[in-house]
Amino acid sequence: MPRRQTNARRRLVGIVLGLGLSVLAGCGWAPLYDDRETGPADVEVRAIRVAPISERIGQKLALALRESLNPASEPTPQRYLLRTTLSTSRQDLGVQTQGLGTRGRLDAFAHFTLSDSTTGAQLLIGTSHAADSFDILANEYSNVVAEDDARTRAVEEMRRDIVTRLTLFLQRRMAERTVKP
Repeated sequence: MPRRQTNARRRLVGIVLGLGLSVLAGCGWAPLYDDRETGPADVEVRAIRVAPISERIGQKLALALRESLNPASEPTPQRYLLRTTLSTSRQDLGVQTQGLGTRGRLDAFAHFTLSDSTTGAQLLIGTSHAADSFDILANEYSNVVAEDDARTRAVEEMRRDIVTRLTLFLQRRMAERTVKP
């Protein structure tokens, strides 16, 4: 008897999933990287060369962007150049009466410019901001590790934001090219 119930549950779950997917298809939902009209934007995204970014947090962001834009490291002619300047600031929050902070906040701003490699024309200008907080403890080593971890989280957040913006921009650009004769 439990086997029949398990099979019936599996069929019910299959029906519910099928109906759910058909509802998603009917509402116009489509994956970000699968645009039927413009074709895959992967080739255009892989054609972005990421210029070096200063400081350690900038190096982490540049590496993360390179890995996201061309994860398989496929050889692709570079058509675009992504320049990024990064600025960070740290604040102590939750200051105690002794003047010691118990919570820190890291703000990171990435100002980026996508330009055409052949003409030098600026195609996209944007800013990505990430704010992350961390605990400040009595142990100095713990503070260094906590702040570094906040920087890593900020880099990941900015990476996702920048890659999404670049992908959407290049998809729109490809769509405009296919519409115009």
